Amino acid sequence: MARYYAVLCRQVLSHGNARNVLAKATGESPAEATTEFPEIVKPVQELWDKLEDKYAVASLAVASIIGLWTAAGVISAIDRLPVVPGILELVGIGYTGWFAYQNLIFTPDREALIAKIKGVYENIIGSS
Repeated sequence: MARYYAVLCRQVLSHGNARNVLAKATGESPAEATTEFPEIVKPVQELWDKLEDKYAVASLAVASIIGLWTAAGVISAIDRLPVVPGILELVGIGYTGWFAYQNLIFTPDREALIAKIKGVYENIIGSS
C-alpha cells in the first residue's frame, strides 16, 4: 500500500500538477489557497527586506553555521581523548575561581566589572 502511494506521488509531481492536487485536496480553488505564516515570520521578513547587503548577511549566517559545526566536531574529538577532558575541567574550575576572586568578591572590583560590562554593551548597542 505504501509503495502504491509513493508511485502515485511521483506521478503527480512529475506531471507538475502538485499545486492543483493540493488545492483539490483542501477543497479550495488555486486562487483561494493561501499560505499562512506564523507571526514570527512577518518581523523576520520585514527585517530581511530592510537589509541593504543581503549577500553579506547570508554569507555570515553560512559561515556561522560552518563554524559551529566545526567547533562541535573539535570539542567532540577532544572529549574522546582519555585524559584531556578531566584536565580541561580542572582548568575551567580554576579559572572560574580566579575570576570570581578577582572580580566578584570585593565591592570596588564588582562595580568596575559592572561598569565595564555596561560600557561594552553601550558600544555594541549604541547609546540612546
